[in-house]
Amino acid sequence: MIDIRPPYYNLLFQGRSTNSYKSYDEERLSWSAEHVSREQRRKAMRIKRPRKSTIFLLLLDVMLIWLLIHDLEPLITLLRRNEELFKPQVTLSDLEDTWPEMNTSSHIPRILHQTAATNTIPDKWVKSQASCKEAYGDFEYKLWTDESTRAFLSVHYPWFVDIWDNYAFPIQRADSLRYFVLYHYGGIYLDMDTWCNKSIPIDKLERDVVTEYALFKSTLPTGVTNDFMITSANHPVYAAAIAKLPSYNSITRAWARWQPYCAIMISAGPMFLTMVAKVYLLKQASLPSPTLGVVNQTELTPYITDLESSSWHRADAKVLMWLGSRPWTWFSVGAIGVSVVLYILNRMLMMAFEYLLCKVPRGIGNLKRAKGSWKTKL
Repeated sequence: MIDIRPPYYNLLFQGRSTNSYKSYDEERLSWSAEHVSREQRRKAMRIKRPRKSTIFLLLLDVMLIWLLIHDLEPLITLLRRNEELFKPQVTLSDLEDTWPEMNTSSHIPRILHQTAATNTIPDKWVKSQASCKEAYGDFEYKLWTDESTRAFLSVHYPWFVDIWDNYAFPIQRADSLRYFVLYHYGGIYLDMDTWCNKSIPIDKLERDVVTEYALFKSTLPTGVTNDFMITSANHPVYAAAIAKLPSYNSITRAWARWQPYCAIMISAGPMFLTMVAKVYLLKQASLPSPTLGVVNQTELTPYITDLESSSWHRADAKVLMWLGSRPWTWFSVGAIGVSVVLYILNRMLMMAFEYLLCKVPRGIGNLKRAKGSWKTKL
């Protein structure tokens, strides 16, 4: 048996028994197993415990997923309870002959609101505008331009003028305006790309409703849209909408230029209105609420035709609308995206842990280098 202990052995094992250092068996070309301590054998047989860094990453992942679910809770609730909250329950069948006499107490003002940048209507909307003015000939007609809107806001809602002036896109100004004028005046709002076949029977809507009433059109994949709205003045859902506009604008303002479709939808568009209506409905004593109705496009077909110009849609809108019509695809893409982000984050943190927490101390590093040079000499 040859003793081939390295030159620094005496420094490391001074005062210890030579038996504690394993001897090398030249014939078996291996270290003698009889000198392996019991403690080393127990360590080898012991189940490897997870490292502190692994536990930390697991807790971090759980926390991030919880925060994500918390932030998306309104959307999750909306998707989960859409049928309960926004199921169309209003019918507008052609039953004029059976209608009662006109209500003497009218809750919904006979005002038709529409919006345009200026008083000069684009050629593509001239005929559709004329059809609505003719269908609602006995209504007061209000065309809201950028100039008249700013004057209206300056007088009645001056706190909103700065936000209105600084919206990233003109459609955000048009979206937000309709909530203010409907809250202030009440009536019916129709987009310029709406063709009016005949007037909607507002008398029938008022027959069985309470003093405050709002009617919305359902949309896919969830909620309601804001291209068609009927309401009494000072309705609470519109009061909530104008109160929430500043906070939703602050959420989307930083990234609006990068993702315009989402920013428009969330800041003041249909998704914004849906979220506000959802909160309002969840506070009601019962569903469906007698103060808020939902109608589908099929019921509205005899009265209006949506020309669907979508003048504010950009390239990103087509992709997101395609995903929106396929909820499972949307959920799958979201799950994959979250998984990829968490994987990349975990890898980066593990590299940081290895660099910061697993550094070899300077003394041990010198010892390893000395051992390497000794092996080289052999």
